[in-house]
Amino acid sequence: MWLVKTENLINLLDETIYILNKYNLDLNDVTVLFKGEVINASDVKEKLNVDYDNSWGHCNFEEIQLIIDDYTWFERTSYDGYEKYILKAHPLLSNFKNQESHSENFLRGFHGN
Repeated sequence: MWLVKTENLINLLDETIYILNKYNLDLNDVTVLFKGEVINASDVKEKLNVDYDNSWGHCNFEEIQLIIDDYTWFERTSYDGYEKYILKAHPLLSNFKNQESHSENFLRGFHGN
């Protein structure tokens, strides 16, 4: 699938499906948040089926997140006038060394032991 642009206009739904497909996902694999509210699956296509100019200016849809799981999501951003989705993730503490010792030290200090 490719993104169809008319002059500087791009369809937000097409862009959303494109970025999800790039990561082997589709709309059924994510929870869509718009302005902090969950969009029902039946309403997602209707809400996101809008054309916008992503060539220059401010972020038109900065309040959209595509939640993949508790740690990973796509978020709208604008950089140098170009609007797009970016993949974000929380760090997993299990990937860091000494996780248990840091937790034990914190709890000892917290409880005064």
